[in-house]
Amino acid sequence: MGLGDIVVSTIKPVVVRYCRARIGRRDGSFAVADLVAKETLHAVLRSLTAEREPLLAITYRMAVKNVTRELKGEPGCADSALNVSGLPDGEREILILRAMCGLTAEQTAEAIGSTPADVRIAQHRALEKLRKSSQLDGRVTRFGHGATMETLSERC
Repeated sequence: MGLGDIVVSTIKPVVVRYCRARIGRRDGSFAVADLVAKETLHAVLRSLTAEREPLLAITYRMAVKNVTRELKGEPGCADSALNVSGLPDGEREILILRAMCGLTAEQTAEAIGSTPADVRIAQHRALEKLRKSSQLDGRVTRFGHGATMETLSERC
């Protein structure tokens, strides 16, 4: 297995989930989102030798660029059970990466060039805004803490 195969097998699930979360279904399928994910993976592989950034940061930057081009600047997330399009860009992206893509706070921080503490604070603020807009009930407070607590990713 070559380096490219290892990289693709590592980041492909995250890229596909991100693109599907932002672009959603078109004509009943994820074909467009999957095509954007494929383009993103090719762009990441082409840039690996030239970039000195962490792999997640490169991947995220490429995914955002391709998704934004496909959405023509719209916030996306049409298929999400939560309407995150009203959130500020940074908070929306953090919720997408954490809840829909399944990244940890540390991985999200690496992808967006921030700190885990800042990611957690922004995530908390975004969840509070969603709670206040009555989209979330009080049970959704943390990701994966507590056996009976529902996580945000389970709602999406």
